[in-house]
Amino acid sequence: MITFSNLIKFASIAGVLTTALINIPKAHAANLVGVFGDSCTGCYFSLSTINNFYNSGLTVNGEAVSSSILTGTLDTNNLSNLNLLWMVQPANSYTNSEIQSLSTFLAGGGRIAFMGEHGSISPDENNRITTAIASLGGNISIDNTVVDGYYRDAKRSNGQILDNPLTEGVNTYNYAAFAPLNISGSAIALMKGQDNPSDVMMAYQNIGAGSIFVITDQNVWDNVGMKSTNDNARLFTNLLGANTGAPTSVPEPFTIVGTLIGGTVAMRMRKKLEVIKK
Repeated sequence: MITFSNLIKFASIAGVLTTALINIPKAHAANLVGVFGDSCTGCYFSLSTINNFYNSGLTVNGEAVSSSILTGTLDTNNLSNLNLLWMVQPANSYTNSEIQSLSTFLAGGGRIAFMGEHGSISPDENNRITTAIASLGGNISIDNTVVDGYYRDAKRSNGQILDNPLTEGVNTYNYAAFAPLNISGSAIALMKGQDNPSDVMMAYQNIGAGSIFVITDQNVWDNVGMKSTNDNARLFTNLLGANTGAPTSVPEPFTIVGTLIGGTVAMRMRKKLEVIKK
């Protein structure tokens, strides 16, 4: 039996379902990576190292991965389709327009991986990264010192690799000297140093619907292909596809439209019922 109460309940459910269907997060193309930055003087690092890794036939969540090196300035590039953006050793401070582009990218659910170096090689680059993170609302800064000299292996078994979806499958991580990170607020450590367990080697933070990661050692890419001796490749794949715990991005205008449609359905049903009663 159809009653007024049941019709109203149906209309309410229709409104909720309509809103849920319309509240679809901003879609990113399947596993697209962008690489942007400048190799610091004396660092002997090329952006193509990262670019080639993500173009080596990787798949994440069943989808192929594709990467490209971005040129020009960030605000002249279309970041909207990227999932992960690597920001490497900036030779110049980011402009206000570039920071705004990064902020918009995060708001849409994008991920940013900042990579610096230890303090005796790239202190200026590290400071620019710290300033950019603060401008984006983050709580991770780089301490321009040098710890854990020479190549080492971080181990999950000794507590250096911390449990997190982003470190899943990473039991050995090859690295060299790095600049420790200062973290606060909602920032989370992913790896610690060896000589001093309080030194944070890698961290991340969710900012809105997006996430930022910070690494301060380019040597982590040197032996990334040696999968038999380290899990560096797994970590860099996780940065693209693992769950960071960031909230789902919901475009506000679509939320409003969904609510209005649901309300309209309920109103029309109420009017029809009133006609029937007459």
